[in-house]
Amino acid sequence: MSPETESRNGGVLREPSVSTALEHLVVASQGVITKRIDLALLEGQELVSRTLRNAMLGAVSLVLALAAWFALVACFIEWMAADQTLLLRLGMLGLINAAAAAALAIAIRSANQASANAGAAHTIGSPKPQLEGGAVRGGN
Repeated sequence: MSPETESRNGGVLREPSVSTALEHLVVASQGVITKRIDLALLEGQELVSRTLRNAMLGAVSLVLALAAWFALVACFIEWMAADQTLLLRLGMLGLINAAAAAALAIAIRSANQASANAGAAHTIGSPKPQLEGGAVRGGN
């Protein structure tokens, strides 16, 4: 091919050289990379923002739940033992809270064990290699 071609309007056009084409390719690639980096930074900022917002909402919810728990337990104790001494009522409050904490700890532990057993069952149930004629063969 010749380096020059005629255009429709009679002018002469030069075909782009390989170096010019590579230069355009590099410039375009840099633009794409810059936009991808900007997008990754924006997604990272969004993730951090969403995580902090959810953590703050969780903390506020926990504080409100604890306040409600203590108010309900105090009402229950006042209803059940209004004529008892302060020491006895505080002891009842401590026992109720200790029982609730123990029940919660047991529930969390059993949930963790069930989760661990589910993961172990996946590895336990996988086929094991079998020995056949002195060679190890997959369990497929």
